[in-house]
Amino acid sequence: MRAVGLVFAAALVADVAHAAPPKSVDCVSNLVSATFLRPTPGVHFSFNARVTFPPSPPDACHFAVEDSTGAILLRGRPFWTNGAIRAGDIVKLSGVTVTAQPPPGVPQLMSPNCYAIETISRGEPPTPASVDAATLRDGTHDFRPIRIEAILRDSFRDEIDPKFRYLVLNCGGGTVYAMMPWRDSEQAAFEKLIGLRVSVDGVCVPALNIAGHRRMIGYHVNTGGIGNVRLLQTPPKDPFDAAMIDDRSLDILEFPHLGRLRSIGWVIAAWRDKNLLMETSDSQLVRVELADGPLPRYGDAIDVIGFPETDLYRVNLMRAMWRPAHGLRGTWRTQRQTNDVTAAELMVDRNQHTRFDTNFHGLTIRLTGVVRNLPPLESDGKRFYIADGDFLVPIDASSCQEALNGLDMDCRISVVGTCVMESGNWRPSATFPHIEGFVVVVRTPDDVKILAWPPWWTPGRLLAVIGTLLAALFGIFVWNRMLNRRAEQRGKELAKEQVAHVASDLKVYERTRLAVELHDSLSQNLTGVSLAIRAANRLADSDQNGMRKSLDLATKTLDSCRDELRNCLWDLRNQTLEESDMNEAIRQTLAPHIGDAKLSVRFNVPRERLSDNTAHAILRIARELASNAIRHGNASEIKVAGAIEGERLLFSVADNGCGFDPERRPTVADGHFGLQGIYDRVDSLEGDFAIDSSPGKGTKATISIRLKSQTT
Repeated sequence: MRAVGLVFAAALVADVAHAAPPKSVDCVSNLVSATFLRPTPGVHFSFNARVTFPPSPPDACHFAVEDSTGAILLRGRPFWTNGAIRAGDIVKLSGVTVTAQPPPGVPQLMSPNCYAIETISRGEPPTPASVDAATLRDGTHDFRPIRIEAILRDSFRDEIDPKFRYLVLNCGGGTVYAMMPWRDSEQAAFEKLIGLRVSVDGVCVPALNIAGHRRMIGYHVNTGGIGNVRLLQTPPKDPFDAAMIDDRSLDILEFPHLGRLRSIGWVIAAWRDKNLLMETSDSQLVRVELADGPLPRYGDAIDVIGFPETDLYRVNLMRAMWRPAHGLRGTWRTQRQTNDVTAAELMVDRNQHTRFDTNFHGLTIRLTGVVRNLPPLESDGKRFYIADGDFLVPIDASSCQEALNGLDMDCRISVVGTCVMESGNWRPSATFPHIEGFVVVVRTPDDVKILAWPPWWTPGRLLAVIGTLLAALFGIFVWNRMLNRRAEQRGKELAKEQVAHVASDLKVYERTRLAVELHDSLSQNLTGVSLAIRAANRLADSDQNGMRKSLDLATKTLDSCRDELRNCLWDLRNQTLEESDMNEAIRQTLAPHIGDAKLSVRFNVPRERLSDNTAHAILRIARELASNAIRHGNASEIKVAGAIEGERLLFSVADNGCGFDPERRPTVADGHFGLQGIYDRVDSLEGDFAIDSSPGKGTKATISIRLKSQTT
């Protein structure tokens, strides 16, 4: 019952079209309104009705009922309807309208689903109304049981739902389609009915405006299964007992209504499992499409019976079956001649306009060309193409696959075979059936001969070489990228190692510098303290004044050690050497030691001209001189200046303090180590140190240092 899809009613009441659907209905006509005129889900129904067409086969779920107001087809559950209801039963039905799920963009469709069935009484099945193609469409039998007698012309499986099959029935001068559930096990029994007169019982289904359904098929019959198809004609003892084809006496309008016809002749082409072309003894050509069974071979004499159709040139037999015929082979073989042709002769006229010369249909022809494509090994079609000039000609070797042995792309070959015009058959809607073209059907392995092998350097191989080179280039590119990444990674590792090495060297250098600083200042000063204490210890009993002088010297020396140690610690913590401007470096170095004194700095020496060791010495010297000016000279203004003259650096530190006599400056023996430290630093830099001062006139210290190439 699938063709109905959703369930529709047969009888419509005109005045319900404008009424709102009720929440519950009690007859068929009201259910029609609630379901289709004003579709509303959730409308309950409950009424009594007579079953006119029960579910068939048992696992079906659609069944037809009627009451005094009309007829309708309902949907139930298979386990409710299986054997529970029969044609003629009076039943009480209960259910609800539900919304179907259409595809996106399609309006919602309603379906009355029955969820309860109660049999009230048993009755006689209604007698189906006998109809023909004309009365089927008059609207009086919609969704009611009917019986139609007709010739079963054909059948085909529904490609939308393979569980169903359509029957083509010829009756009353028209064609009617019947739909029925299908099981593969019924195939053999059903094929025996093709071409015979049958009676088909079912439900008349009008054209339904439902998305996804064949609404243009018009009225058709929904039958429950092969059990509702009965044979009315005794099958002939000889299935080949049919009239012979006489195409000169056939009218085109008769073809859809003709029964089976018969033809006898020789096979001149066979292809694609069920197609063959035969030639009769009077040189008529008949294209045959078999219903089932093996293909005969080229040259076989056969007796064929099938349903006639036409491509307007000749009669073709469809859904045919065949058997061997005898006594024809000897007279036919001498009649076949081979015609050498080109593809252009088949497909264009003198003006190069496309046209098909139908006179070549059925002739044996020879073509030469270059193989342009070959079918896959697993393909069943075994059709390939050869190029002849600007045309591609299909070559069919499906019935003689041995002819493909040894073929390769771009071979130049000669092909002998039967020329077959491929076209559709006439339909009322296609007055001139479309001609697809020509195909050359190979008959024997000897029909294909290789004239020349393809050159080694073919486009395919060229593409293969190009592809290989591209793959190699891609591989080289990937390998290059990998090497670059590895080199970058290794470079980063080496850079880290180098930085670590430089950092280690800097640490060693700084430790060495600190050791020198401590040795040159603290170590010597502490040695002086030790000597002064020892001298005081010797003079403790004999010279009290000498002892006090020695202790006073030790105290001053220890104070100097403390100041020097503090300066060393400050040097370790500050970042002055990282300054790129020596003016700013000098200011930062002197600021903690000069208090409120005015500081002027004009040090015109680029930092990059000075090594770290030289810059450090300059800052220590300037700090020592400025500290002395503040502590001992009570200076209020300090000036620092510097410049480069040739290969020497000249800088000075001047103050406006009280000054002193350089000849009588305090020495290490007096516990003063600052000036001596400056002399030592300048001497280590191969420089000169001079002091210009007098009491009451301030002090100016001048240093000259020979510059060397910068080192770290």
